[in-house]
Amino acid sequence: MEDLPTERTEPACPFEFTTVDLFGPYHVKDDVKKRTTLKVWGVVFCCMASRAIHTELVSTVSTEGFLIAYQRFTAIRGHPKKIWSDPGTNFIGAKPILEELYRFLNGQNKVSLEETAAGNGTEWMWKIHPADSPHRNGAAEAAVKTVKRALQSLGGGAGLSCSEFQTTLSIAANLANEHPIDARVQSREDFIRYVTPNTLLLGRGSQSGDFRTFDFSSYPYKRLRAMQEEVAKFWRSWSQLAGPNLFVRNTWHTSQRNVTVGDIVGLCDQNALRGQFKLGRVINTNPDSKGIVRDVNIRIFPSYPVPVTRAQQKTLNLTSKRGSEKIPATILHRDVRRLVVLLPAEEQKE
Repeated sequence: MEDLPTERTEPACPFEFTTVDLFGPYHVKDDVKKRTTLKVWGVVFCCMASRAIHTELVSTVSTEGFLIAYQRFTAIRGHPKKIWSDPGTNFIGAKPILEELYRFLNGQNKVSLEETAAGNGTEWMWKIHPADSPHRNGAAEAAVKTVKRALQSLGGGAGLSCSEFQTTLSIAANLANEHPIDARVQSREDFIRYVTPNTLLLGRGSQSGDFRTFDFSSYPYKRLRAMQEEVAKFWRSWSQLAGPNLFVRNTWHTSQRNVTVGDIVGLCDQNALRGQFKLGRVINTNPDSKGIVRDVNIRIFPSYPVPVTRAQQKTLNLTSKRGSEKIPATILHRDVRRLVVLLPAEEQKE
């Protein structure tokens, strides 16, 4: 098996190495003429290094339509250094135009060392894979496929206007960028903080919580409630599809490291609240007769503030020596095939 490409293993800025794909179509309403139905497509940009995604909306699959979406993408995320795509006609048509544009930008007279360095950072390349070869650039294709399949659950955008559907796609992309990619940052024993694509994009995580519990009935904004329902559909599909992509799949039949006590693991939970990714610490392992761990007991801590009732507060004050409030934990029994080891016990700082 060939080594992983350097674009996935070496440090890089977000969206410096990007893969792009198209999905759709969807039927939405015009923002002005409500009875008019428009056909739109979505464009998803996926970062090779951080697995962050960015979504845009186009009204046509032509080269011009993609170039407009590409300009919006670069205005927000910056110009990528290398792009991968399938041989779509709109991508093939956009490639020579963008190549000419970047040759023009790189050919300008530079009057300072800073401008020369900036020009060297904009060396641009577009790599188009052969047709019917999704195994090429497999990791990025898997990420794009997962996002596309989850976005297909939006019901075709029926009942939403063009701007409302664009907002729905942006919220869905933000939810996808909140999935954990590492658990190197920890604060204390009973609480786990993890790194997400949004951590790399924003320098912090976004607002977490389940908006389904918010009562929109007293608000006259029916469109806002309809958008939240569409985002909830995306989350139900995304939470079931994103977890299996984190599993390690090996080609060879070789012995692997057993899950041990103290490992930080992520769980695939179909009943998780919107925007919630369950992480926990292994507290007990159950090996079989051959010494292979098949299932474990995990102590789960919520990744969001949990309100404590008065009865729970009294119990916590009685059981705690210092009387400090602790985040309630849950013990779960899970098969190791439904877990993702994010931080092994031997790599944790003491």
